[in-house]
Amino acid sequence: MQNVMLEPADLALAEEISELVVACDIDEYGQPDFVLEDLLDICSGIPLATNSWMIRMSGEVAAFAFLEENGAGRLSSYGYVHPKWKKRGLGSLLLEGIENRAREYVLDSPETAWSLSNVIPALSEAARQLLETGGYVFQRKYSRMSMEMQTPPALSSPPNGISIDLYNPVADEDRLWSAYRETFQDTRTYYEVDKSDWLKEKSGTHYDRNFWFAAHADGQLAGFVISKNFGDHLYVDLLGVRRPWRKQGIARALLERVFQAAYTHGIGQVLLSVDDASLTGANRLYEAIGMKALFQMAFYEKKL
Repeated sequence: MQNVMLEPADLALAEEISELVVACDIDEYGQPDFVLEDLLDICSGIPLATNSWMIRMSGEVAAFAFLEENGAGRLSSYGYVHPKWKKRGLGSLLLEGIENRAREYVLDSPETAWSLSNVIPALSEAARQLLETGGYVFQRKYSRMSMEMQTPPALSSPPNGISIDLYNPVADEDRLWSAYRETFQDTRTYYEVDKSDWLKEKSGTHYDRNFWFAAHADGQLAGFVISKNFGDHLYVDLLGVRRPWRKQGIARALLERVFQAAYTHGIGQVLLSVDDASLTGANRLYEAIGMKALFQMAFYEKKL
């Protein structure tokens, strides 16, 4: 494309890039699902010079994309084109930049089996065609679920022998790490990470331990929920129950405590994301507890 070029994302333009992503969300989903702090979190975890791209048109940021490493051999990418600049080939240009960078990973570590994924709005026909033409294969859908906190939420009693307590970093930190690994190692998105790196990530912006809860049973940590506080809403980052205590209502009890805490603090909404084909049937729990799906995202992947 003439007079159009990719360049690394510039944090001096962070607010403008964030506004671009919000405009895309509103266009595709009917509501924003992104804030400036999300962008800053993303950018702090990637090498901007090599793993981020933006395109400027007529002096404004028209498109943005980034690439993340998610464990050995797994790369995840996301791209956004402002609605006013659609149908000009900018999405294809972003994807070209992403894939060129992904091939560098393959060349640097040819013995590794590499895959590259991309998440798009589930109803975007243009994005679907772009990915499928490029050899990506649909894998699954994710739903963004919401609970509105307009009235006091129901709070059921936890199962016998289980207590739902506010997370205590002194007593629970090591047990939380072990429970996370045990609970999520059989999920599609799990990858190995050092304990110190994981705890550092979970201490980042918006992770608010006033909304973290642990389920205790006989001196053990049976389940946990980790939330992020964005002021007007909470986002449930992780919810897990260890195998010996599953199917007893612990996940529901943990979520209800999050709802109660949100309502008590005047926070009007709780959000989370769920795989529509969840191996644990989590989507059915969220619907049963009263959460509603706001929109869906489609996960595509291809082998490199």
